[in-house]
Amino acid sequence: MPAYKDLYDMVKKAIESEMREMENLVELMSNEIRESVERESCLVPLYSEQRRENELIYIVDVPHLKEETVYVKLDGQNLELSCTNSRGVKYRLKVKIPKELEGSEVKVSRVKGRITLRLVKTETK
Repeated sequence: MPAYKDLYDMVKKAIESEMREMENLVELMSNEIRESVERESCLVPLYSEQRRENELIYIVDVPHLKEETVYVKLDGQNLELSCTNSRGVKYRLKVKIPKELEGSEVKVSRVKGRITLRLVKTETK
């Protein structure tokens, strides 16, 4: 038997072994990514923004809202809203607010599936 035939078979087996290992790694990584996305996935709710002279209003639509899950955080110029609906779907909205509204109070009102966030410019004297 020629030497090149043995070498060919040896290289072929090594390549096939590496290919199987790579396929296993790809499958493992795909599963981990899918689980991570499912665990951390949130939808961005439909919202509208209304700017007025001294205030900024966000009207956020979340169908089947569970009112007890509404969480609002204002950190500098970043406004974050997160909530869950009755079907377990998570929503997260992150918006950057104008500098002049930084540090203002956020007033939250809820009516069925609609959340209203009102930021009023604080008067400085």
